[in-house]
Amino acid sequence: MLKLRSTGRAFGTPVRCPACHYPNLGINIWCERCRTPLDWQRGAGDAAAPEAVAPEPPAAPPAPEAGLRVFCQNCGAANSSGGRYCFRCGASMTQEPAVRRAPALRPPQLTIPMLRMPKLTIPALTLARPAVPRLPRTAWIVAAIVAVLLIAPLAYVLFPAGRATAVRPGASRASATGTATVPVNSPEAAAIPGVEAKTGLRFSGTCKPNVACLSLASQMVGQEAAAVIFSTANPGGRQCAGYVYRRAGAWHLLNAVCALPGELSPLVGRDAIVHVPGNCANLRAGATVNGRVVACLYDGSTVHIAGGPAYADGRIWWRDPRGWIAHDFLVVA
Repeated sequence: MLKLRSTGRAFGTPVRCPACHYPNLGINIWCERCRTPLDWQRGAGDAAAPEAVAPEPPAAPPAPEAGLRVFCQNCGAANSSGGRYCFRCGASMTQEPAVRRAPALRPPQLTIPMLRMPKLTIPALTLARPAVPRLPRTAWIVAAIVAVLLIAPLAYVLFPAGRATAVRPGASRASATGTATVPVNSPEAAAIPGVEAKTGLRFSGTCKPNVACLSLASQMVGQEAAAVIFSTANPGGRQCAGYVYRRAGAWHLLNAVCALPGELSPLVGRDAIVHVPGNCANLRAGATVNGRVVACLYDGSTVHIAGGPAYADGRIWWRDPRGWIAHDFLVVA
């Protein structure tokens, strides 16, 4: 048991620490600053001697703001910002308070395992070839004959046009280069051979591009006579007219004339030139050789075709405003 001896000092008299000279209360055994024992014996022997005055500690830097927590640099204890000495170890809190920084947070590294797809093996499909029964050759021949016998009546019912052609081969005239068909007993059918012989071209309903052929353009039908106009699909762009007449119920060709478009004559609505070298052509009051002569037109005269054609007395006639003139005098022989 520790016994305290009387040192002659009152408990209220401060006792300076021999190590740091911090004034402690007289009742303390350890220094509040440096935690070293206080030598009471030394203090009793020195009662008569004048007390040495310890030098004042250096001025402390301005204290940090109140309310903040600072940590001791010596022992790391947390102290209030107003204290000058650490309450645990008594060290001076003159140094700048250590600020604890939160450790840097690093996201954990994620390692994604590699996924390997399993290999799929698709089994090969093998289709079995159907077995075809073998039939004798006689059975195949009989089947082919039956198929032909069944297809022929069906085609006869479904295609009446082909049936008509097969029954009456002379009912219409079809061109070898096209699909156009014309009636046999018609002005067109009578004019086509003459125009083909005149031009050397073949008649076709639709001529192919850059292929020369004859196609029907128009026709003028009068009294027992007609003028059928054809177009030639060639770079020259000529037109041809086949002049036909009807006698005894059938159409016959008289002649054919070719010229550039706009110059083809004789035609209704156009002018024509009289061709009678060294003589004149009679202009009659009617389309007959027995008609009264109203004028005689010399070679090179111009007439305007206002009507026609008409067939009478073995000739085709065209009407001028003054009378009728025969077709033979308006074309070059």
